[in-house]
Amino acid sequence: MSSRTDTVTEDYKEKYGFSDPVDQYAVKGVKGLSERVVQEIVRLHDEPSWMEQLRMKALRHFLDMKPPAWAPDLSDIDYQSFYYYANPTGKAANSWEQLPEYIRRTYDKLGITDAEKKFLAGVGAIYESEAVYHSIQGELQKQGVVFSDTVTALKEHPDIMKKYFGTVVPYQDNFIAALQTAVWSAGSFVYVPEGVKVTMPLQAYFRINERNMGQFERTLIVGEPYSEVTYIEGCLPADELVSLGSETRQIQEISRGESVMTHEGRKRPVNRTYVHPHDGQLLTIVPQSSASAFRLTPEHPVLAVRRESVAVRKSRRGWLTEASTAKLMSAKPEFVKAGELKLGDFLVYVVPSEESDDASLSETLLKILGLYLAEGTVSYNISLRRDVLEFSFGKSESEKSLAKELLDLIHSTGERASMYKSRGKYWVVSSHSKKLIDLCKSSCGIGAATKLLDEGLMHLPRVKQAIFLKYYLKGDGNRYVKERASVMIRASTVSRALAFQLQEVLGRAGMFANINLRKGSEDTIAGRRTVRKDQYVVEYTEGKKWSAVRRKGNRFFVPIKKIVSSSFEGRVYNIGVEGDETYLVKGFAVHNCSAPVYSSQSLHSAIVEIVARKGSLVKYTTLQNWSKDVLNLVTKRAHAYEDATVSWVDFNGGSKLTRKYPSIYLLGPRSRADIISVAYAGPGQVQDTGGKAIHLAKDTTSKIISRSVSKGGGHTAYRGLLHIAKGAKNVKSSVRCDALLLDQSSTTATYPYMEIQEDDATVTHEASVGKVGEEQLFYLMSRGMTEGDALSMVVNGFLEPFAKELPMTYAVEFNRLMSLEMTNAVG
Repeated sequence: MSSRTDTVTEDYKEKYGFSDPVDQYAVKGVKGLSERVVQEIVRLHDEPSWMEQLRMKALRHFLDMKPPAWAPDLSDIDYQSFYYYANPTGKAANSWEQLPEYIRRTYDKLGITDAEKKFLAGVGAIYESEAVYHSIQGELQKQGVVFSDTVTALKEHPDIMKKYFGTVVPYQDNFIAALQTAVWSAGSFVYVPEGVKVTMPLQAYFRINERNMGQFERTLIVGEPYSEVTYIEGCLPADELVSLGSETRQIQEISRGESVMTHEGRKRPVNRTYVHPHDGQLLTIVPQSSASAFRLTPEHPVLAVRRESVAVRKSRRGWLTEASTAKLMSAKPEFVKAGELKLGDFLVYVVPSEESDDASLSETLLKILGLYLAEGTVSYNISLRRDVLEFSFGKSESEKSLAKELLDLIHSTGERASMYKSRGKYWVVSSHSKKLIDLCKSSCGIGAATKLLDEGLMHLPRVKQAIFLKYYLKGDGNRYVKERASVMIRASTVSRALAFQLQEVLGRAGMFANINLRKGSEDTIAGRRTVRKDQYVVEYTEGKKWSAVRRKGNRFFVPIKKIVSSSFEGRVYNIGVEGDETYLVKGFAVHNCSAPVYSSQSLHSAIVEIVARKGSLVKYTTLQNWSKDVLNLVTKRAHAYEDATVSWVDFNGGSKLTRKYPSIYLLGPRSRADIISVAYAGPGQVQDTGGKAIHLAKDTTSKIISRSVSKGGGHTAYRGLLHIAKGAKNVKSSVRCDALLLDQSSTTATYPYMEIQEDDATVTHEASVGKVGEEQLFYLMSRGMTEGDALSMVVNGFLEPFAKELPMTYAVEFNRLMSLEMTNAVG
C-alpha cells in the first residue's frame, strides 16, 4: 500500500495540485519569513529533529517557487508582511479558567454563523495559530479517541504523527503547501481507533485576532479500519429582556441601528444581530429573586466577581463562604462563561448613568404621573365621546386623603377634575383635561398590563425621579415594618417591562430591588370566577444595615442564588455592540459573540489531511465565514482506502478571496468520495472553489456537487477535476456544477477538467448558469412576500443539496445566514 501512496503524492502533486493557495502575547514573532522565524517556531514547540528538517526543506522549496499564474492572481500578496507566529499563553491550557481573560473574551465573541456550538463534545480553540485550549469528553477517551491540538500530538503521539504527517499533502505539492508546512503552528489532531464510531461531531474554532496575522493550522485526521467520525470547523433564547436605556425589549426584537445599554451604563449602537439554532444545555441564572432570572447558553460570558476571590473565611457545611465587602469593592469584575459560574458568585447589575432633564415636567406633574402609574387609567367614554382620565383609590381615610391631594394637584395646574364615590364606595378622581390625558398616555401608557415609562421619565435626574417614585409608591406600594427598624416596601404590577423599569429607577436612587413573580391563578370574587394575571412584585428594604447585595457607584454586586440546567432546542439570539460588545440582560452585564474586521489583510492558510483506512467513514464539514479582509488559501485532501468513504461538505461565505478545492484520492476498491461545495460571493469577494476526485482503484464511486451564488458584483468560480486512472475499472462518477447570478454586476466561471483513461467508466457531467427570473419573484411577491423574502426562498431552494447534508440545526442556521445575506442584513 505504501507504493500506491508514493505514486499519488509524487505523480499527481503537480498535475492535480491546483488546490495551491492559495497587547498581549506570551510570544509574538517578528514580521516576515525566514529560517530564523521557522527555527523559533521549532524551539518554542520543542519539536523533534525530523519536523525541523521537514520545515526547513519546505521553506527552501517555497522560496524557490513562484506563485501560480492561473487565476485568481496572488502576485500582489506580500508574504513578508505577515506575522507567522504568535503564542498568546505560552502553553496549552487544560481548562477555560486557565486562559487569560482577554483570550476567553475573544472566543466569547465568536459567533457570526457558528452552529459549532451545537455539539460541544470536543472543542479545540486555535488563536493566532496556537492551540490554547482542548477539551475531550470523557466518553471519547474511554473509546481511545484522541482529539488534541497538533503541537501536543507531536509530543504525545509522535509515531502516528511521523507516520502520516505530510503524506497526504506533501510540501512539494503546491506553492502554499510549501509555505504552510514551513510555518504551521496549530491545528487539530484526531485519531479514531479501529471499529470505534464517534456519534457526535468533533469541532474546532479558529480565530485571527490581529491584523497582518497569518493563521496556519494543520489538521490531521486518521480513521482506522471501520471507524466513523465527523469533524466540524467552526447566546440567549428568545424573550430575554435587554436594556435600551429607557425600556427593556426582548432580544429577538432588537434591530441594527438601535442603541442598548452597555456594562459601563452608557448607550451604544447595535451593529450586528445574530440568530443561531441551539440543541443542548441552557442555564437559568437566578440572582436573588425569581423574576430576575435569565437564561443563556453555557458559553455565554457574564460580568461577575468570583466569591472565592473575595472570601474571608472557609465555609461551613451547607453555607456559602463569607465575602469581604472591602475585597469586593476593590475587585475587578471579569467576564466569565455562564457554565463556569458557581452559587454565591457576584453578578454585576449596572444602573444606567446617563441623565437628561425635561424642564416641562414640574414637581406637580411628576406627582400626578406617579399616582397615574399606580392608580390611573385612560378610557373612552361612549356617551361623552371622549377620553376620560380616572384614578381609583380605596375606601379608607388614608386613600381618601390621597385622592384629595391628587385633586388639589390637578387644580394647581389650572386643569379641572372632580372627586366622587363609585358604586362600590371607592374614591375616584376624574378629569377630562386633554393636556393631562395626553401627558399620562405618552409618559406612562394605557392599561395595567401595558404601562411603560417613556424615555423622558427614565432619563430624568435622580432628584426628579425620586419625586415621581415617591408618589407611585404612595398609590401602589405597601410598607411592612421589619425588625431593627427596617421597612420593606413592595409594589406589584402585571407589566413585566414596567417592573424592570422600576428596578432601574430604584437603582438610580441607590436601592437594589428584587423582583419576584407571583403566578396567576383562578379565583372567585363575589360569586364570579376570575383569572388573576401573573404579577411582578418589586420589593426593597429601607434602613437595612446589612445586605447580601453590595453597591459601588452605579453597580450592584448581586450573589447568585440558584443555577438550573435544562435541555433546550430552538433559536438563540445575540447582538453586536459598536465599540463595546456588551449589553445588559435584565440589568446584568453580559458579553456578546462576534469577530473583528481590519482594514489591512490577514492570511489564512490551512492544510487538512485525512487518512480513511479500510471500511472507515470520515465526514468533514466546514461553514466558513471569515471576515471580508481575510485571504483564505486552503489545501484539503483525503486518502480513502478499501471500502472507505470520505465526505467533504464545504460552505464558503466569508473572506476577501477563497481558493479551496477539497480533494479525495480513491486508493482502494469500493472506496467512495462525496464532495458538496457551496460558495456565496458578495460585494468585493472572490470565491474560487470546487472539488477533485482521483480514481486510482476499481469499483470506486464519486459525486461532486457545486453550487454558487453571486451578488453585488461578487465573483464565483468552479474548478473541478475528475481523474480515472488506467486500471481503475468500473468507476461511477457524477459531477454537477450550477451557478446563480442575482444581478448584472456579478460574474461566475466554470473550469471543469475530466481525464478518463478507462472505457467502462460511467460518468455524467452537468453544468448550468442561471439568473433569478422576474416571473419567479413576481409570483412569490404576489402571494404576500417581500422581495428579500422571495429572493431568499429561491436561493435557499437552489442551495438545498448542501443544506440537507447538514444536521438539522446546522441547516437551519445555514438557511438563516443566506436569508440575511439576501436581505442585506449581514454586515
